Amino acid sequence: MDWGQVKDMSRRIKKSGGPSKSAVAMTRPVGWMLGLGFLAAALSQANVQVVNRRTVMTNALEKGRYEIEDDLMARRGSIFSSDGMIMAQNQDVYRFQLFYDRLPKSPGFFAELSLATGISVDDLRRPAMLGEKKRAWKSPIVGSEAKAVRSLMRRWNADGVSLEKVLVRSYPLGWTASGIVGLVRADKAINGLEKSLDSEMGGQDGEVRGFIDRTGAFMAVEDHDLQKLVQGKDVTLTIDSILQNEASLAVRHAVESNNAESGAAVAIDPKTGDILAMANYPTFDPEGTIHDNEDMNVAYRALFEPGSTFKVMTLAKTLDMGGYGQHDRMQCGGSITVPGKTIRCSHGAHGDIDWEKAIAESCNVAASRWAQKIGTAEMRQFVTDLGLLEKPNLGLPWEMAGRHNENDPAKAMQLANNGFGQAMNATPVALASAYSSLANGGIRMNPRLLSKVGDQETPVKEAGRIFSVETSEYVRELMIATIEKDFGTGKGLRISGYQLAGKTGTAQKLQGGRMVGYVSNFVGMVPAHDPKAVILVMINDPKGGSYYGGSVAGPVFARLAKTVIRRYGIAPDSERIPRGPKLPVEISAGDGR
Repeated sequence: MDWGQVKDMSRRIKKSGGPSKSAVAMTRPVGWMLGLGFLAAALSQANVQVVNRRTVMTNALEKGRYEIEDDLMARRGSIFSSDGMIMAQNQDVYRFQLFYDRLPKSPGFFAELSLATGISVDDLRRPAMLGEKKRAWKSPIVGSEAKAVRSLMRRWNADGVSLEKVLVRSYPLGWTASGIVGLVRADKAINGLEKSLDSEMGGQDGEVRGFIDRTGAFMAVEDHDLQKLVQGKDVTLTIDSILQNEASLAVRHAVESNNAESGAAVAIDPKTGDILAMANYPTFDPEGTIHDNEDMNVAYRALFEPGSTFKVMTLAKTLDMGGYGQHDRMQCGGSITVPGKTIRCSHGAHGDIDWEKAIAESCNVAASRWAQKIGTAEMRQFVTDLGLLEKPNLGLPWEMAGRHNENDPAKAMQLANNGFGQAMNATPVALASAYSSLANGGIRMNPRLLSKVGDQETPVKEAGRIFSVETSEYVRELMIATIEKDFGTGKGLRISGYQLAGKTGTAQKLQGGRMVGYVSNFVGMVPAHDPKAVILVMINDPKGGSYYGGSVAGPVFARLAKTVIRRYGIAPDSERIPRGPKLPVEISAGDGR
């Protein structure tokens, strides 16, 4: 019985209204035969695809039949802020090129290639018609298009299609975070975290062996990877994107308005050591050209003298050692003589002073005497314990350690100068970490920039106790007077409704034994009690007229302090009486030091 007879029988069944018993008997063997045929085909395919898949594919590879190798491109990891903002992200694209002497001549091939790339058939074929042997397209194709092209290449056995991966990296925060994040260009990590974490974020491209089936689809062979694919790791920072942006804008304004060489601001959580912001200026635009020194992040790569901000540390140390008591006083005649030199206070004699006035009016004589009570060996150890002489270990390239000349021949002069933050050098980020101990009950936490690399958390680590709880609380109260008292050098930095603690500083820049400029500093706590952030600001070599820390670096602190208050919803100090309108962004701090 042929297929025509079967169809004729079917028509007769429908016409008669139903099959007869003889008709059913005649068609049943045909159904069985068709069903058995389908079942046999299915079992055969299952045998190839499932039961004996490994054997079939291995035999194909051993014979080299349809054998092919496929590249697996690793994805570069992204960088995120602590609040989930993207700071760096990969956009994988491919440079597309055709070599016409190795391409199929079929119009169907070019039609499929046009669908895969979005390039017109005419644009794809015209170079060959004009006698060109190859053509590269300036505009790259995206990952989904490249995947479609690879599939087409296998189906058509088109060796003349070239896809070269091009790394395009986007930096949504732009110049405000480039000093931390760094830059990748032309597949090369240049600076910042992009460089120091290049191996972790870059991953490893893979290569796999397999063969193509009749449809041109690639079928990988298990356990036959030539090189294992390792995707790049994502990185999460402790940086808060809002604080980072505000800090960058504030530092830029201070540098430009004071005609300064450079500047930096660091905000750190004293309880964890987490760096909430680390801004520097000048810096570079990741989408533009890098000019000289723009990739020099002074926040962690430049060394400065702390200046008078260090006086609070000197006092805290001498109090803990018992050199002086909290209720002691001293006379400041305007100068103190040590072997080789006379040290003077910037604004003359302070007369009879207690420690509150000594800090608030920034007395050099008092700071030198406190240092003399500490002694040379203990001062050296103190500076070491503060972490000023070690690299901060942030995970960034080219980190700098501070300097303190252990073999200085004029040790008496060095010790006296150390009392008010001179004859020593440290990076701004290391100084911020040191000062944060006063805001954390005397315990310094190691600074932390990397919160997580891949799935690996970076632990919060305690560096050690620097001061007693009592001393740290006492000195913090003295720092409140710098801002809150009318005789304080930071009196112009008040914010209505909040108590802040701070210390101004102005350090001399020496070159070849002579003074060549100043560094204006300010360190403060927001709020004064149970601080959420310690903020350090350093403006290098201001030449716009004023150079005192209160008037040059102080406004940056005030702007960031208000941002911290808003960002973390810090309620007004219930025990403080509001005074006047809130501080504007642009402020004047009088003759603050």
